[in-house]
Order: sequence, then structure tokens, then C-alpha cells
Amino acid sequence: MNTRTFKILGFLLTYPTGAHRDAFSECRVFLKQENILSAKTLESLNRLITEMEETGLLDLQEAYVDLFDRTPSLSLHLFEHIHGDSRQRGQALADLAGVYEQAGLVINTEETPDYLPLFLEYVSTLPPEEIRNNLGSIVNILSALSERLKNRGSAYTGIFDALIEAAEKTPDKAAVDSALKEASGAEYDLEQIDREWEEQFAFENTPQTTGQDDGCPKAKEMLERIESYKQEERIKK
Repeated sequence: MNTRTFKILGFLLTYPTGAHRDAFSECRVFLKQENILSAKTLESLNRLITEMEETGLLDLQEAYVDLFDRTPSLSLHLFEHIHGDSRQRGQALADLAGVYEQAGLVINTEETPDYLPLFLEYVSTLPPEEIRNNLGSIVNILSALSERLKNRGSAYTGIFDALIEAAEKTPDKAAVDSALKEASGAEYDLEQIDREWEEQFAFENTPQTTGQDDGCPKAKEMLERIESYKQEERIKK
């Protein structure tokens, strides 16, 4: 199976270029044709695309960098919201790269495997049930990112709301609220950015999800969730 919807959502989350402008009309057509998302969600995505069309490319690029590159709590690298920059992230990245390889996908970008657009490229190849399970495993992260983007008044929140809808799983409100209390998504100054990167994010695997008393996340268990689609991730502080 190859679902264009999730490829498009991932594409819209990448650094804006002239290629984005050339593809916006086609994106609208495929999103509507596949009919995976609700009319309300499609309208939200259409507002994002329209805003991107009407904004100058340099302004669009600057806004993107301010959001996703300069605000650590809005990082598009999923494992940073679980592992921070700890050693566990390195092993988790290697494991996820192995999952992609088994699926026949080759990473031809400098981005790490946990980069959300790459993950969505992988998700787009899966059957519907496995799509839901994979998105469901990160639904708390998606929800926190959506709320942080709303706090910034960003139309990018429509992408995350679309992914939450596709997951068909309700986020854990307590876990999301805890994450938002730690980081609301507000714009950082340079000193805050440095401090944030040195700390763990609010989402951490607990002893219940890792089987360990120290609360350190296990890359192996994350891989098992991706491969078996039988376990559900519960990530919270």
C-alpha cells in the first residue's frame, strides 16, 4: 500500500522551497481524492497551504526555522521528545533505520530516521491498521506539538491535528498537559535554546513502559512496538 496523504503531510513539514509552491495544487487534489481525512481537517490543511502560497518564500523559510529549528520543544525529531540527547537516542535511531531498511526504504537525506517527515514516508507504505498503530504510538507527542503550535498561532498545527485524527486514538491529556507545562512552545532566546538542549523533554518512558526502575527508555522496546504493532506506547513524565 502507498498512501499519498501521509507523504504529503510529511512534505508540508519539510523546509519550504520553490518545489513546495509548484506542488501545492497537486497536494490539494490528492488529499481530497484519497478522502482519508475529514472535511474539517482538509479545510484546516487548505488554510495552511493557502497561507504558504501567499507568504513570500524567504518569510516562509524564516518562520519555519524559528518554529522547528530554533524551538527545541517543536523539534520534528521524535526521539528528542523521549530521549533528549541521551545515549539511548543513538541506539533508537539505529533500530528505526533498521525498520526502514526492512521495509525497503532508503534514507537519502542528512536527517536522522526519527525526523517526522521520514517517519511519515514509512507510514505511507503501511496497511491502514498499522498506520493507526504507528501514529497512535506517538499521539501524545503529536498532541503536544499541535498545542505548542497553536500557542504560536501557527497554521502548521493543522498537520498534527490531521495525524492525530488518522491515529484514531485519544491522547493522554495528563501526559500532554505535563509536557506543555514544561515547554509551551514559546519562542526562545539563545540562552534558553542552549539550556533546553541540555535537558530531557517532558515525555519520558516510565518503568511501566520500559520494565526498568531507572525510567530510561529502551530502544529495543520501541522497535518491538513498531514491528509488532501489538503494544501501545504510553509516554509521560
